[in-house]
Amino acid sequence: MTEYKPLTPSLRLDINIAFDKQIEELKTCKPNALVNMQIEGLRMYKRLINGLPDGYPMPINK
Repeated sequence: MTEYKPLTPSLRLDINIAFDKQIEELKTCKPNALVNMQIEGLRMYKRLINGLPDGYPMPINK
């Protein structure tokens, strides 16, 4: 079920922490093209989330 919540500073922080955890986990893997691509993709998602205005409706899967 998808629920929409407004993007708040605390939600943005939670999302960024989740991305950072995934990036740190990927850094423990042997570096190859797929791992590097996943890390760069997560960094791009992080920049996108940080660029959205407060109040932006975010889909949250429950």
